[in-house]
Amino acid sequence: MRRLAGTLIGLLLALFSLELFAAGEIRVDALNYPAWLVRDYQTLPLTAGSKLQSDDLIRTGQGGRVRLQLADGSTMKIGESSRLFIAKPASLQVLRGVFHITSRPTDSAIGDPGLEISIGAIGATTTGADFWGRASLAQDAVCLIDGALRADRVEMKQALSCYVKPADQPPLPVDLIDMRQHQLWMAETELKPGAGIASVGGAWQLVLIALSDEKRAEQVLAGYRQKGFPAQRKTVIRNGRTLHRLLLPGYESKEAALNARKRIEAELGTSGTWVWIAD
Repeated sequence: MRRLAGTLIGLLLALFSLELFAAGEIRVDALNYPAWLVRDYQTLPLTAGSKLQSDDLIRTGQGGRVRLQLADGSTMKIGESSRLFIAKPASLQVLRGVFHITSRPTDSAIGDPGLEISIGAIGATTTGADFWGRASLAQDAVCLIDGALRADRVEMKQALSCYVKPADQPPLPVDLIDMRQHQLWMAETELKPGAGIASVGGAWQLVLIALSDEKRAEQVLAGYRQKGFPAQRKTVIRNGRTLHRLLLPGYESKEAALNARKRIEAELGTSGTWVWIAD
């Protein structure tokens, strides 16, 4: 009887764990602009704090990088010019570009399913690993930093081991990379403070332009957002005049907003921007 009760409790815990993971959200923790969210055939600029769901597609532009908190508490970093499709919270597809995941160890005793991820043509699963990968037209690759990972049918347990599958060719034998190469690849996914990091709760704003014509302000705003910068409009009264400020929110500090100025002015074709803290 005790054994039956224990089995039933175990099954209930497993189902509860699966339901929590399936219902869990993926959240954008921080990013370097530009980046986009494609959902229900609509393309919107990505913002810190955005909650992602099944069938969402994340795109990063040149200079764009994103840090995600996955549904199970793991961290995923995405480099520039990348594409990530979220099939399910526990099933990800890197269609193009570079990424780095630090996944938490799972508990098989309560039915924790772990993480499934495809990197181009490589299918990988893990129940706890720190790993890096890239999907490209020439070849796909996944490299283990720590933990254990299964790539296609290959079990990977040695740190700095790398599995590579060239396009339209058999995969190469698993090989080791040196620490210098490892550091270069890892740097491709790290957020760049010099480009201005936008994060959850960031109160500093980069004011891009102030226009008196509301219609013109809306047109310029739409152009900024199309380019992957989630600009907002705020109406203010100055010396009896109504001005429409277009601002880029979410910077974690004044320094972060200032660091972003030069690159964003070049990207958006504007000048004379200034920083402001949210009211």
